[in-house]
Amino acid sequence: MTPPIEESARKTFAAGLFFLLLAGAGWLQLRHSITLFSGNQMPGDPGPFFLSQLCLTILAGAGLLLLVIGSWSWAHEARQHRHTGAIVNTVREWSLSAGFVLTLLVMPAAMRLLGTPAAVALFSIGWIYILLVSISGHSWRNLIEAAAFGMATAAFIHLFFVRLLTLPLPV
Repeated sequence: MTPPIEESARKTFAAGLFFLLLAGAGWLQLRHSITLFSGNQMPGDPGPFFLSQLCLTILAGAGLLLLVIGSWSWAHEARQHRHTGAIVNTVREWSLSAGFVLTLLVMPAAMRLLGTPAAVALFSIGWIYILLVSISGHSWRNLIEAAAFGMATAAFIHLFFVRLLTLPLPV
């Protein structure tokens, strides 16, 4: 028997909650879309929204199942004593993800303020360096690699999306 994955109950609970929120947002969007097409009914036709309704129902069911399993497992894990190191590791794992999401939210404003190539370069250099440091620690090599890959990413984005596809991105 394999040992249980650390913090798996919380991750299962979070995944279930995420799926339920995603399904809820999908149902709200679908409800709005259905009202736009309310006069186009044909007898025997389930309509253009049947597949979306089916997928959202399955997603909500899976989310509810994961939420129940996560809650039940979490209650089991709560009876066991957790040491401070596990709490610190959990915060460290979530803070990296939260920081990434926050920088993604700031990215459009940075693109308008600095331009697409500069914003992409800063974003890429910063996150590549953070990930390299989390793997192997601080070093000049990590900084040089992050700068090289960040600049290459910015050049690729500029050449491909701005020049080749002529997307109206801020330059």
